[in-house]
Amino acid sequence: MPDDSALNYATANHKNDAISINYKKSQSYIVPCSSSFRDRVTAFADSQGASVADLARSVFLLVPNETVMATDDPGEPAPDDREVVKLQSGPSKGRTLRRKPRLQLRLPIGYDIARLRRALSLALKMADGEKMLSVESADDRKKRSDDQVARTRLEEDIEQLQRIIGDLAFEPLREGISSRSEALHVMGFAPTAVPDQKAIRGRYRRLALVFHPDSPFGDHQRMSQLNEALEKLTRA
Repeated sequence: MPDDSALNYATANHKNDAISINYKKSQSYIVPCSSSFRDRVTAFADSQGASVADLARSVFLLVPNETVMATDDPGEPAPDDREVVKLQSGPSKGRTLRRKPRLQLRLPIGYDIARLRRALSLALKMADGEKMLSVESADDRKKRSDDQVARTRLEEDIEQLQRIIGDLAFEPLREGISSRSEALHVMGFAPTAVPDQKAIRGRYRRLALVFHPDSPFGDHQRMSQLNEALEKLTRA
């Protein structure tokens, strides 16, 4: 049985560019796992007309290594989870042996046992619909990147507009509106201005677009005083 430490040629962080695998040489891996996990993997491989090694190889070819390593390792079997096998050759032929359940697969040298379990677990998750494999072209990736850049710029523009509007917006009157000059101030007119009704309502509509609570720059207090100002100026 290969020793796990002798099979681990990968560095501790398991990055793709840090994994050295000799593709010209292969070896047999013994992967200890629970009997239920073993049975699910072998049943899935059989249903696809493939071997367990084919499943692991497919995952390593198609899925980024960070995704594989982010998958939970099903781990070693529990102490009471053992299989009984009868030795078929050697001096102990005919004897029965209790051992850890396992999967055996042949792959290039250099894979870590836990990484193999993770890859097979990910294959099961994808088969069950728990995980999805997304395939996108270089154009798709560029468009997604461009969209993200545009979204970031738009968010920055909105933040800048919010700051500008906050600086330019009228200061809400503590005691509310009690005079025509205060109503004109809230509407953005000079205190001595005499705007007609069309100008007043036009200014109200534009300011309401800014201060309405549903807008990105909404301000309930300012909107409330804007309504007060409109009522006072249209009533006068």
